[in-house]
Amino acid sequence: MGAPEEEAPRPPSDITVYGANCTLHGLSHIFLPGGVTIRRLLWAAAFSSSLSIFLYQVADRVIEYYQYPHVTILDEMDSPVMYFPAITICNYNSYRKSQILRNDIFWMAGLLGVEQGDFDDFMAALGQPTDNSKFFPSKSFNMLEFVQRASHNMDEMLLDCKYRGKDCGPENFTTVSMASFSL
Repeated sequence: MGAPEEEAPRPPSDITVYGANCTLHGLSHIFLPGGVTIRRLLWAAAFSSSLSIFLYQVADRVIEYYQYPHVTILDEMDSPVMYFPAITICNYNSYRKSQILRNDIFWMAGLLGVEQGDFDDFMAALGQPTDNSKFFPSKSFNMLEFVQRASHNMDEMLLDCKYRGKDCGPENFTTVSMASFSL
């Protein structure tokens, strides 16, 4: 009779290899080589309950989303005295091109991206005369004076205004220039 042959070690099952290499928290503690232990059962229970709670919450949110819920809350209060409301009127055209002069272009060319040789073309685009022969730039430039002269004023922008059945006008508005804000 021959010597008993030693049993070759069994290779780990595919699920054990997957569990050992998986980064999903808990699986590497559940699928280990060997038999079932209390520790593995506790890990399996914790993993299963966590996964169940997660899937329940996902399903609940998906169902809630497809019900298209909306909440509208409206509080209405009467006020015996109501002040003129704060209104913002913005004109995206910061300056009136009819008020821009060649001297303004001379001093602000760098800000506007206009080369000195393109002054005539720029003035023509603004609808201003392109005659450069009598132009002499000023020795200084006042940006505040330019903004006050060339920006839009409320008298020209406000066509009609009524508040609580009474006429209102530019005197009810305070002009604020964006040029006065620092960013």
